[in-house]
Formats: sequence, C-alpha cells, structure tokens
Amino acid sequence: MVRVSRLLVQKEGLLPSECEDAISVNPDGLRYCVADGATEAYDSRRWARLLVYTWARAQQLIAREELDFWWRPLGERMQRRWGSRSLPWYAQEKASEGAFAAFAGIQFVESGSNELRWNCIALGDACLIHKPRKGLVSSRPIDDPGGFGYHPLLVPSDPARQAGIAQQVDVFHGTAEPGDTFLLLTDAIACWYLQARADASSRADQFEEVVGAGDRQAAIGLIGAERESGRLRNDDVAVVRLDISTRGRQPAVDV
Repeated sequence: MVRVSRLLVQKEGLLPSECEDAISVNPDGLRYCVADGATEAYDSRRWARLLVYTWARAQQLIAREELDFWWRPLGERMQRRWGSRSLPWYAQEKASEGAFAAFAGIQFVESGSNELRWNCIALGDACLIHKPRKGLVSSRPIDDPGGFGYHPLLVPSDPARQAGIAQQVDVFHGTAEPGDTFLLLTDAIACWYLQARADASSRADQFEEVVGAGDRQAAIGLIGAERESGRLRNDDVAVVRLDISTRGRQPAVDV
C-alpha cells in the first residue's frame, strides 16, 4: 500500500560517511522519517541518526506531550557517550552545547477501503510535501522557498535545552488515497523543490521521477547540475518518497 524510495546524498566534496542528514523507514509500522543534523554543532550526525532510528521503531511519539519522554533519554545517552570520551578542549566546549537536528516523521494508519490516515510531526526546516492524486500540493511546516532561514528551531540533544521545544513542534494529519505521493525532504532539497514548483519548472517532476525509479546515478547527476547552477545549495540531501497504491506493503527502494 506504501511504496518507499529513499535517497541520501552528502555535500559536494565530502564522503558519504560525513553526511549529517539521516533517514529511517519502518515499512511494517508504516513509519518514515528524515533528520538534518546541524553542521556547526558537535556530533550532530550521530544525533540525527539516533532520532530517526528511534522514532521509526516507536509505537507512539506523535502527540506533543509524548515528545519530551522520547528525546530526553536520547539526549542523556549522547551526554554519557561524550562524557566517557577523552576530548580535546575545543571538542569539549562544542559537546557542552550539545547537538541539534531538524526532524520530520510521518506514520500511516490503515482505516479500511483503500484509505490511509496519516499523522506527521515536524520541527525546523525538514518538510513533508503531499501531492494528492486530485487537489493541490501542500507543504508543511514551510510552504514558501523564501521561508528557509539559517536559524531554524531544532531538536537539541542537551536535556536542559529541550524544555518547551515540544510545544513548538508542528503536528498535522490527513488522509491518503491510492495515487497520492508524499515526500519527506531536508532543508536544501525542500527549498529547491518548492522553488522549482513555484517557477513551474519541470525539474521538480524530473527529480521525483528518478527517485521513484530508483535511479541513483540520474538523481546524483540532477543534484550536481542544480548545485552547479546555484539553484540548489551545497548541503546534504535526504529524500523519502512514499507512493500510495492499492497493493500490499512493499520493501523500501534505496536510490
């Protein structure tokens, strides 16, 4: 019922192991998410990966009141990890401030006769794009390419900084039918995608097609060309494409 394609691409000039975006999917639980670790913070790559791995395998974690009970123990785990290591003074200073990440996750719930209910949470500038088979395309929590800034609200690893963050998480929901498509996108590719759609450019559709087809070479080629043109900022890219169909659950396709 949900066909999954996922793509993770590091910044130009870096190794895949240096990518600070993260993806996790749980087809059995119908849960999918992306996170974007803040480059300036310490160990944000690990924080982003811990967030997506844990959320995708959780049973709840949709309501705002549940979020504090989710990320506090994860932040404490990160602090214990850093505290057990011998770090140079400059790394200790960074670690004392903690890691940060944007996050977006969606869960589908089967509700009978070819319809799915979905619930999504998002914090920062990671976005969910919903393209219904019929109707208008929507984007949350940002729907304008001009809305992406350099200081988004992020999930902090430091438990002392987490107070009140849950109340600022965007929680939204809807229904999905066969033929609908959802995209979970981190900031740079979300901004580029929304701008391409605003320009009525075919580039957004081309990108969706190569991701949906599982054509990594074509996807990387398109990303490289858009970076070179200046239309796409040179940042990590995480994409999860979700296509709703009448067929049963299908394995995720890596692009």
